Amino acid sequence: MKRGFSLIELLVVVAIIAILVGVAAPYYNDYVKESKRTKALQDIDVLKQAVLLHDSQEDLPYLGVLATSPATLKWRVPVLGENDFHGLQGKYLTNIPTDPWDKNYKLDPIGCFIYSEGPDSSTDSDDVRDYYVKDLALVSCEWEDINNNRKIDANDKMYFTFNKPLYISVSTWNSGTTGQLQFFENGVPCSDASATISINADEYGYITNMESGECATSSVIVGKITAADKVKLGVHYININSDDNNRKKFQEVWTNRPKTMDLTGDGRKIVTRLTNPDNPADPLRYVVETNPVKIKEKK
Repeated sequence: MKRGFSLIELLVVVAIIAILVGVAAPYYNDYVKESKRTKALQDIDVLKQAVLLHDSQEDLPYLGVLATSPATLKWRVPVLGENDFHGLQGKYLTNIPTDPWDKNYKLDPIGCFIYSEGPDSSTDSDDVRDYYVKDLALVSCEWEDINNNRKIDANDKMYFTFNKPLYISVSTWNSGTTGQLQFFENGVPCSDASATISINADEYGYITNMESGECATSSVIVGKITAADKVKLGVHYININSDDNNRKKFQEVWTNRPKTMDLTGDGRKIVTRLTNPDNPADPLRYVVETNPVKIKEKK
């Protein structure tokens, strides 16, 4: 005679299945999370390549919907962060993907990265981010001969070009005394070369948002030589001193989208953040030390 399962046996089987599900569920959840993150990084890589292709072919950085002129930004605020890649569609992008959480990817042309807000849009801690220009670095230095005497001296200008926008500590800028900039001759640090260079926020268009000292510039910093010096064009090279305290004065910045979009405040300006959102006590990454760059005459 066939015998069925007893109630006790069924309960034991159900209990075993429940235990197995309980053990497997966290692993499955982790797998799903990691799969979504991997998919987001793959999409971001496609968008990165489109931005880089645009920048190389058009010879200008792709800014998305963030305007370069603060006066025009207010007209773009309603779509900020929702149509960041529409300007690439067709020539550089066949399809604009949405992230695994069914939201739009976003572009930060100030910090030079592309990101997804992750499952929770209200916090930065779960963002998926990747840079298309990673480390902040000095890439060129140009001299403008204001008085046309063919000498680098007082009142001439220096243009320092970086590979992306940045924040600098204007109040402490004085390369002649703090050693923020270091001059080289034939690849050797040159103690005989000196230049006192000042930066005036108003004169040179340094954008100050007047909110907790949050500032941003373009990728070009303009300084005025305020004292006669011994720097010679074609002889001397320049880089940022390797000392961490000096390099920290040249910092990466990110667009602070909530403040930029806040029309109740100064909504016409691109407001930037200077600290790590995950740890506000930490500054964002600062400039890396590179080989000295040649001082060239500005055309």
